Amino acid sequence: MMRGLILIFILFVFLLLSVIQKCESETSKSGDYIIYMGAASSDESTGNDYHVELLSTMLKRSGKTPMHRYKHGFSGFATHLSEDEARLMAEQPGVVSIFPDRMLPLHTTRSWDFLVQESYQRETYFTEMNSQPAELDMAVGDTIIGFIDSGIWPESESFNDRHMRPVPAKWKGTCMRGKKTEPDAFSCNRKLIGARYYNSSFLLDPDYETPRDFLGHGTHVASIAAGRIISDASFYGLAGGIMRGGSPTSRIAMYRACSLLGCRGSSILAAFDDAIADGVDIISISMGLFIDNLLEDPLSIGSFHAVERGITVVCSAGNLGPSSQSVVNAAPWMITVGASTIDRGFESNILLGGLDNIRVIKGAGINIANIDRTQSYPIIHARSAKKIGANEEAARNCAGDTMNRNIVEGKIVVCDNDYGNEAIQWKSEEVKRLGGTGVIVIDDKSMDLSFIDPSFLVTIIKPVDGIEIMSYINSTREPIAMFMPTRSRTGHELAPSIPSFSSRGPYLLTRSILKPDIAAPGVNILASWLIGDLNAAPQGKEPPLVNIESGTSMSCPHVSGIAARLKSENPSWSPAAIRSAIMTTAVQMTNTGSHITTETGDKATPYDFGAGQVTIFGPSSPGLVYETNQTDYLYFLCYVDFTSVQIRKISNRIPQGFACPEKSNKGDISNINYPSISVSNFNGEESRRVSRRVTNVASRLIGEEDTVYNVSIDAPKGLQVRVIPRSLHFKKIGDTLSYQVIFSSSTSTLKEDAFGSITWSNGMYRVRSPFVVTTKADI
Repeated sequence: MMRGLILIFILFVFLLLSVIQKCESETSKSGDYIIYMGAASSDESTGNDYHVELLSTMLKRSGKTPMHRYKHGFSGFATHLSEDEARLMAEQPGVVSIFPDRMLPLHTTRSWDFLVQESYQRETYFTEMNSQPAELDMAVGDTIIGFIDSGIWPESESFNDRHMRPVPAKWKGTCMRGKKTEPDAFSCNRKLIGARYYNSSFLLDPDYETPRDFLGHGTHVASIAAGRIISDASFYGLAGGIMRGGSPTSRIAMYRACSLLGCRGSSILAAFDDAIADGVDIISISMGLFIDNLLEDPLSIGSFHAVERGITVVCSAGNLGPSSQSVVNAAPWMITVGASTIDRGFESNILLGGLDNIRVIKGAGINIANIDRTQSYPIIHARSAKKIGANEEAARNCAGDTMNRNIVEGKIVVCDNDYGNEAIQWKSEEVKRLGGTGVIVIDDKSMDLSFIDPSFLVTIIKPVDGIEIMSYINSTREPIAMFMPTRSRTGHELAPSIPSFSSRGPYLLTRSILKPDIAAPGVNILASWLIGDLNAAPQGKEPPLVNIESGTSMSCPHVSGIAARLKSENPSWSPAAIRSAIMTTAVQMTNTGSHITTETGDKATPYDFGAGQVTIFGPSSPGLVYETNQTDYLYFLCYVDFTSVQIRKISNRIPQGFACPEKSNKGDISNINYPSISVSNFNGEESRRVSRRVTNVASRLIGEEDTVYNVSIDAPKGLQVRVIPRSLHFKKIGDTLSYQVIFSSSTSTLKEDAFGSITWSNGMYRVRSPFVVTTKADI
């Protein structure tokens, strides 16, 4: 029987080959495609690998050489095809999906000290006994973090291997030196234990035949998660102090899948495939693209197979906020991380008026230009410099080619900002081009200062202060102002808050799972950079060894570092247990005791920050964890309309007797065992029942084997929430108990989405799960 099927398949492939050759002559539309063929073959079966090998061999005979072959964590390959060839390929046995090889964008220190302080909010035994800052410096094991990114600069001090133990025996990877004339210029050590690179079909620049980072992004995120301790780090004297990663003793493996053009999907999948085989414990990914089909998303595919093999995958949520449903990388097997601020601010104040009538206007900026403290300059609003015929709105926003050089030259220009964070950079560039001496931007939402040229004077002020400046300009014959040197101040900023760029939930694919999962520092983060990078050097300055960057790209490695520490402390914990510990120990309050807010000052919701702000020490002792197992993920695929046949192709680790329910929909996703709860299509007329399981993981050292947890509920008006039972009695570590949550409404319908939480506590541990209930239905 098997031989007959293989013969049929061979005949089919030969037919395909002849059609491919014909298609090539008839069509000019072509591109790179990924052919995903599901799970890699297990020891008991080699059929799928046979299909992959035969298809790729036939393609080679027609001149179609695969760019990548996937065989460790999953099966498939990437190659160049015409549109017709792609359609034919999709019909072949063993093919799960075929999709264009898209380019994914990157989502582009004090932050760890701030998280230590945030951890003090959790009044638990663990934080009281073990929350000394020195804890961060202790050797915590040999966890390996794999970064799929833009490469790494191995000579950075963050990656030195002094006093580190030998490379772990479990490591199966390699250190690719590159193919340049001096391959020895790149080397690994006991800290940076592996490096690979992947070049796409159109990127044949020999300078990129190396794992070395030429963008800075990969170096930056790797040092955030796992950089060694560096004393007296600063950005030209600003943000000075000790810089370190979240898990300084973890090992690093870099998989360079990104170039100046972005991150190719086929290269990302190749990196996943190698990382699975190499033996990494954590995969950290600070990139993503909005793709609504899981079978066409390289990150969803690669992370599914990684998690299936016990590897925790941490991803950035994206920088498309504050729009609703803008979160990416939101499959339930991923840890999805949004951004938050820290309590360090860069103060760059403005002095209005002469020495006899000084008014101080508070501003924010990173200005390292040589400032003459005695020199004042005329100050104008951009509207008064408008060119004849230029659009007034564009001119007051300092848009390109809208202002008169003769008016701007030698002056400080006040600009409105109706266009978001990124626009501030081109405002400053335009004023600089016209000979202005500095820019004051009126904006109450911009928190990210990292993209502003620090060698040109730029300060961001709040609208209320903008009114004062405009009043001064309009009431003074010759208004003047002066920039003050930037000071970095810690402990004076209300933090955390959620910046506007951080992508928001709910998940577009389904409202029945809550994303993002967690928030972590991602605004103005100091970390290592390329050595000798002239592009990062402000005018007149030497290249920096560190740089300040913002984005969920920076948030993601904060959580990756914490996940690595958890894996070191608890080697047997699953990716789901690690995620649960991180989420259920999060905090929702600022450093002043008020609730975390968004950039507009509104109270943040789970759509903004998931379970809340991550803490460092709480996850090490969560008390209980929600184990989301393989069956949960398979049911998730059922609920989003995958068939049992598709699922059996995707996974070869399916429990015996598994089948998709005959009648199911996206609303059933609420019942997968996730640490948060999201209920959609709630009409208020019928109650909705959701089930969860929790496992006791308390420490034997403090006698928490036999313990009782009681529930407390925080529910908004109009929503009734019951939990059955109200107490859970665990008799030993490892016990798993279930409970149900019943949602009903005291009114006919909810007027808006309802947010609340369920918290289990035994007096020592608090295990909090946020919930969202919405009347909106999945499409």
